[in-house]
Amino acid sequence: MKSNATHNNRIFAPLIQRQNIATMNRLISLAFFLAAMLAFANNTYAQRGFDEYGTEEGIRIQYRWARHIPVSPESNAALSLRLTNEHPHPVVVSLTVAFFRDEKVMFESPENNYCLEAGQSLRGALANMRFMAEGITLDMTQQEWFSWKISEISVKEVVSCK
Repeated sequence: MKSNATHNNRIFAPLIQRQNIATMNRLISLAFFLAAMLAFANNTYAQRGFDEYGTEEGIRIQYRWARHIPVSPESNAALSLRLTNEHPHPVVVSLTVAFFRDEKVMFESPENNYCLEAGQSLRGALANMRFMAEGITLDMTQQEWFSWKISEISVKEVVSCK
């Protein structure tokens, strides 16, 4: 005759397996939910709008101010640009950005070159279109004495950006 423990294992094993599967399903659902929330939050943050600067030589220019370190109120301000090629051909855009205090230059970037295919947009830090000046906070960019502009821009047609 079989022992009582073996008999109980046969009875309760399917129940334990069902509980383990249910627990595993809950964990997978929770992990999926958390991953979706993180992806949505990241996407929402990335979709913050740009303001219009203007169009220069067939290049649409937009900008956005933010903190270099988002959680630090005293972090340097960072100017992100978005350039969109409105030409029907590829171009190389060369530009310089300047920040001013009472119309006197306090920061000027080196010349930056960007190759854009027809209709292509580039933006932000990954495209090297983020400009910061040490000691300038986001609050300072709202002051009357502060201004900025694209001090120089040139656009040249090219065969390809490859």
